[in-house]
Amino acid sequence: MTSETDQRAGSTARLDEARATITRTTITPAPGTEVAEPEIKKRSLRDRFATRTHGDLTSAQEPFAAVRVLRLATSMMLSALCLLTVGGAILVLLLWQQDRASGVLTSQLDRTWELFDNLRVIERWLAFAVIPVATAWIAFAAINVKRATGRKRNPVLAAASLPIGVIGAWFCGREIIDTADDWVGQASGFVLQAIFLALPLLALLRIAQVAEALNRPLRVAYVVSVVYIAQLQFIGGLSTIDQASPAEDWGRLGAYLIIGALILVLGALSCNEAARSIEEGTEHRYQLRNRFGESLLAQAERG
Repeated sequence: MTSETDQRAGSTARLDEARATITRTTITPAPGTEVAEPEIKKRSLRDRFATRTHGDLTSAQEPFAAVRVLRLATSMMLSALCLLTVGGAILVLLLWQQDRASGVLTSQLDRTWELFDNLRVIERWLAFAVIPVATAWIAFAAINVKRATGRKRNPVLAAASLPIGVIGAWFCGREIIDTADDWVGQASGFVLQAIFLALPLLALLRIAQVAEALNRPLRVAYVVSVVYIAQLQFIGGLSTIDQASPAEDWGRLGAYLIIGALILVLGALSCNEAARSIEEGTEHRYQLRNRFGESLLAQAERG
């Protein structure tokens, strides 16, 4: 055992000596050979700032103007939903007033509920249409923030947060709240709905943070959306009012629809303000970054 250990130690020492000899070996050029000094290429300040890469101060790109069109389209659709709710409230209140005054004929009742059903169909189509438009706005907002600030925000994840939140809230309302036997099940389903609605809020808060925009309009829009969901689930809205309700409840149902319309007005205003704040913050960051990059380029050209 001792002889094997000595042999291994001797071989290791010889290997170390060979490595040291190779390391110390220098290459000497032949006599009369001119060796050119290595040239170190130095880029001027102007060239370094003229070459734009992602994340540089001079790489700011102008935001897409499509976000404004999408924001206006979303606001108009939300306003139309509010008007539809007001129309439904007027129909129910007129029906209630007619019943109190002289009674309602069966033909009048059928005609009124037929108009009410038409309003429901239009509301359903508008609700389906506003989701992809708002999703497109979120995607463009994330892209614009990335172009203006150089900080990466995944537009796909940000845009997917809205349909995921809406579908999750709808699923909880249908499968948990509607089938619950007591208030505990309904409350737990409503809490899950609020959690799903918080997904687009968190995504937009990250975008607003990068754009240095106001966060308060986003929080107000979230609170209004939660209140509107509660109104639809537990009180009644244009799409959830039961037509088989007795005549003495028509006045109360009309009042609920007026409340829903007011909530929709607040939601439309808060959503528009939150989107406008993000757009203005993104534009401001782009202008600052672009002007600073231009000043650096001007200094480089003078130097």
